[in-house]
Amino acid sequence: MPTIPLSEKNHRYTVIMAGGVGTRLWPLSRIRKPKQFQSFLSDKTLIQETFTRAQTTVPAEHICVSTGQRYAGLVREQLPLISSGQLIIEPLAKNTAPAIIYIAAILAHRDPDALVATLASDHAIENPEEFTRAIDLAFETIESSPDALATIGINPTKPDTNYGYIRMGEEVSRTEQDRVFRIDTFKEKPDRATAEQYLSSWEYLWNAGYFVFRAASVREWVSKYAPEFLSFADALSSALANDTLTEELILELFTQVESAPIDTVLAERLPVEERFVIPTTLEWNDIGGWHTLYAFLAERHLTDQIVRGP
Repeated sequence: MPTIPLSEKNHRYTVIMAGGVGTRLWPLSRIRKPKQFQSFLSDKTLIQETFTRAQTTVPAEHICVSTGQRYAGLVREQLPLISSGQLIIEPLAKNTAPAIIYIAAILAHRDPDALVATLASDHAIENPEEFTRAIDLAFETIESSPDALATIGINPTKPDTNYGYIRMGEEVSRTEQDRVFRIDTFKEKPDRATAEQYLSSWEYLWNAGYFVFRAASVREWVSKYAPEFLSFADALSSALANDTLTEELILELFTQVESAPIDTVLAERLPVEERFVIPTTLEWNDIGGWHTLYAFLAERHLTDQIVRGP
């Protein structure tokens, strides 16, 4: 796949999702400073590492951060290139469905041709060049199929029960390096026996939880497949169009909307023809808790003894 200069990626945006509180890494990760704002793997914090990776796929001015008001100061402190206009503040944590509907409404209003990649702020990736390749291919996939959703899958290396899985369907594109498949089904976190079955089959990938889509498509999907969120989506779009989206109105809308994950609200409801997965060899970990952090560091350093000192 030829490399596209960042200057030509005018309608590509990345949103780093940074509102989580990281309670499974307590006591190091606390509500006042959750794990995405801490350094575990290098001298950079996890959100700083995420921002650096994102800069390989979109210009810095096209990187936004979705977070709560509590963490806006930390974001600005740790990511000084982020302006206030690149912060998307959620007044309440209502899971990823309302968050992404809100993000899509804002970016579609700013740029009707906006393509969006949503990334977790707390993932560790050892081979960032593979991340760049996969995200660029996902953007290209949506540029060719603007009504579809693309996500990133990871070739599993062990029968892990901590991750969701994706079952690949029909292959729709193939070059020597770049392959794109339809998503047959999303699978919840399996038991050990099922995870071993998944590992033995080439059809199954770990679900990284990264989504790439056209911002304007989200409202269309909500109308067709998630009408329970339509009043929320339309109220946001209307207020943005009329320049009446105040902090008070945003709080009111988030107070009323249902809390739900984007996976079950939209990704799993889309027709097979409208959802794609890019298989990757990402050396990846979602740093979900102490056990996953230990496993990642033990594998990196080839030792069972992990010590962090001053």
